[in-house]
Amino acid sequence: MKRKRFYKNKKRNSKWTEKPQGRKIPFADKYMRESAGSDKFDNRRPKAKKQIFSKENALFVLKKLLVFICCLMIVFTGYTIMDVHMDRRSMPYQDEADENQAGISSVSFEMKSSAVESLSLDGAVMLDTVINEIFEDGYSSVSFDLKREDGTIGYNSSLATVDTYGAVSSPSPELEKSVSELLENDILPVGIVSCYKDNIAPLADISSAVFRDGAVYTDSEGASYLNPESASAYNYIKSIIEEAQGMGISVFVLDFCSLPEELGTDNGGGFEKISQKLYHDLGTHLKLLEAQRVTLVSSDSATLEEEAEEKIKQDITDDKIYLITAKEKSKVKKLLDNKKISSYILEE
Repeated sequence: MKRKRFYKNKKRNSKWTEKPQGRKIPFADKYMRESAGSDKFDNRRPKAKKQIFSKENALFVLKKLLVFICCLMIVFTGYTIMDVHMDRRSMPYQDEADENQAGISSVSFEMKSSAVESLSLDGAVMLDTVINEIFEDGYSSVSFDLKREDGTIGYNSSLATVDTYGAVSSPSPELEKSVSELLENDILPVGIVSCYKDNIAPLADISSAVFRDGAVYTDSEGASYLNPESASAYNYIKSIIEEAQGMGISVFVLDFCSLPEELGTDNGGGFEKISQKLYHDLGTHLKLLEAQRVTLVSSDSATLEEEAEEKIKQDITDDKIYLITAKEKSKVKKLLDNKKISSYILEE
């Protein structure tokens, strides 16, 4: 006899399809997530206190503070280096010229210049040394002799008169190349020209010399002079400046523009007369400055300061520039900078 089963296998392995029934229980659900739900006993339960000044927080704040200070130091150092770099490599300050004025003849120059030997302008190793010293010492310009007070010429000139006089001595081997490299480094090249004081040209061409008592005049030091009224003397000076201008030099310092006082009140007109003639003949695309010679013999800092205070009265920014000869070049430069003198040439 077959036994009857109470359970059948018709729905074996089938999924439960009945929908869940029931309702939410707030009292139980509020414990399923943190800070959910409330009851009348919440205020009695102990709360976890947050530690504001914990060791971890202190370390975090200290780390952020150190990062901020480091950022400030980097920014400050960067701006300081930038200022020094721009100050050392900047071109001399120039006022805006009149719009109707062509050239730079009416521009006011402020330049801190270091005088160097013409021989060092070789366009190579010696020039690199000069450029590095200019940057390190805080100058903005380099000055050198085109025509020295003894009449010698400081560059390899192609002028026939210079060749005839045999005036070239210790010249710059590569003046044009050196001038170009100086300008590329934002350093202003300045040529110094001794106008009338000359021990070579007056003796080689007596028609250009100053005479006294029927003979070529010489001062107490034995120096002779070109005659400001002589056309050949003027053309000689002009040709030197014109040749140097063609090599890229645009600023010239004219030295010894007057004759000694013992020759009388008529000393040739001085700087004003010769500069007007040069501007008329060469144009206004060059700047002519009159040298104001100052010699400082002291080496002691206190004495040197007193001497500088006596001989250097005020800054010069128009058509004059201090040409200062000193034993202690670095000390004098510091004094000049402290006195706010910004237009000078320093030589040892």
